[in-house]
Amino acid sequence: MASVSSILGGAFGLLRERPGAVAIWAITYCVGSLAISLVMGLLMFGTMMPSSADAGAALSVWAGPMFSLMLLLYLCLLLLVVVLMNAVFRAMLRPQEGGFAFMRLGMDEFRMLGLVVLVCIGVFAAVLIGELLLLLLIMVIGFALGAGAISGVISFLLFLAFLCAVVWVEVRISLIFPLSFHRRRMSIDAAWELTRGHFWLLFACYFLIGLIFVVATGIVMSAVMGDYFVALYQAHGDQEQLRLAAEAFAAKQFAMPLVTKILFGVVGAVFFAVGLALGPGLLASATRELLGGESEAAVFAAESDGSVMD
Repeated sequence: MASVSSILGGAFGLLRERPGAVAIWAITYCVGSLAISLVMGLLMFGTMMPSSADAGAALSVWAGPMFSLMLLLYLCLLLLVVVLMNAVFRAMLRPQEGGFAFMRLGMDEFRMLGLVVLVCIGVFAAVLIGELLLLLLIMVIGFALGAGAISGVISFLLFLAFLCAVVWVEVRISLIFPLSFHRRRMSIDAAWELTRGHFWLLFACYFLIGLIFVVATGIVMSAVMGDYFVALYQAHGDQEQLRLAAEAFAAKQFAMPLVTKILFGVVGAVFFAVGLALGPGLLASATRELLGGESEAAVFAAESDGSVMD
């Protein structure tokens, strides 16, 4: 029987049972993202170097091959994230496949890359259309009732209902990635069915993990940028004070000893590793728990290897 404790226990168990794999994932992401960022930086630096007289030529370069190359680099970065996400799913849902820290580059990864792009585009389009319809409805209410307390309350309630609807849909489709990985095919409808009747269970798990990340992020940000935040608060919106605070913070970062920079880098890598385990790991744990007993899991496994057809 799936519960908050069993789902969270599966996600935290990944940190406890496979610390070596988690560390390798963090190192892989740090090295890969750094290499891609350096290439992007060199490309942008080379494009920005021409003088103002060559600005038109530089613009035409960005509109042609340079744009395609940058887009390819962004896709490479996304593919890196997908490889690591699938590694987490593989460690929890198909551990028998093994591999170096459960990482692979095959059809599972390219299928997931396509699914991620499709879901991002679909969610963006749906939210945009919903926001436009909400804005139109609020404008109609404003014209009908006039600017007053009643129209303000109704508009706020409509916005709150829209926000709740977005959260509800996101929770209902949240298992689409681990379930599609498990079944080796895109399973949008199956993910919707799997979460039926489990909204509050999943929402509680996501809320608790999100709360942990918010607290942890607040602690890290306070340690790194606490003085800067205090300076921004004391500036009270004064542009000159804000500029001086930003310059002081930049100078402090530039003068930071190498050992401190390395320490912050290690902390960042650990933070990413924990986030990777408790993010995709939580989704994989929820999928594994909601699949139920051995019989249902066996059906999904049979569908995965093709012995059962739709």
